Amino acid sequence: MFWGVLIGVLAAGVFGASMMMDIDLMAMYTEIGIGIGIGVGTATVIFAIGAGVVSTIDYSRKRKSY
Repeated sequence: MFWGVLIGVLAAGVFGASMMMDIDLMAMYTEIGIGIGIGVGTATVIFAIGAGVVSTIDYSRKRKSY
């Protein structure tokens, strides 16, 4: 919910700024979408690497305990 509120505030700010400064709103939303995609992709890769490391450590500990 917290992130939803932040995204809503961001969208309202972008819309308000475009009204005041004659900015191309569609181009700005496209840039925001690309940035969100890059951020989500990066977070997914980092999470997958971390999960793989933790899983490998856990597996190696279980193999040594027998």
